[in-house]
Formats: sequence, C-alpha cells, structure tokens
Amino acid sequence: MTINQRDYERIAHRANIRVLTSPETEVVLEMRDFSETGMFLFCTDEVTVELGNRVEVQTLEIDDAPILLSEVVRVEPNIGFALKFLF
Repeated sequence: MTINQRDYERIAHRANIRVLTSPETEVVLEMRDFSETGMFLFCTDEVTVELGNRVEVQTLEIDDAPILLSEVVRVEPNIGFALKFLF
C-alpha cells in the first residue's frame, strides 16, 4: 500500500499533542492530520524517532484525553513522522 492508497480518510487538523518517546522524554508536537488508525506529527530532527519505535500520544485539546500507545510507521526527515495507533 502506498501513502496515497489509504484504508481510512485523513482529516487535516492542527492540534498540540503530548508525545512520550521514553519514560523520561516528553515533547509537545503539532499534529498535521489524523484518521481512525493514526496521525502525522510535525517535528524537526531534534526529536529522534525511528521506524518501529513505540510512543504514547495524548491530545492537549481535551481534558483527561486518553493516552494512546502508537508505533512510528513513517519518518520524513525535517518534516515529521506518521504513527499507527496500537489498540
């Protein structure tokens, strides 16, 4: 499946997302879009993630929003990375 052959429609939406890349590393990144199964987050190379890394994400738009375990499925250097939610 290519990036343009998606099972779920992507919805463009900007929101601040708390990302825990490890127990001691937490950053807030801007979301570019999301779908039922994942999201894309903008970031620079200062945030280091690799394909297959598991991270926890939480929207800051909703009080007590759920924390979702996710997996990095695509990295675009100097742009950001795509996550797949692990339900």
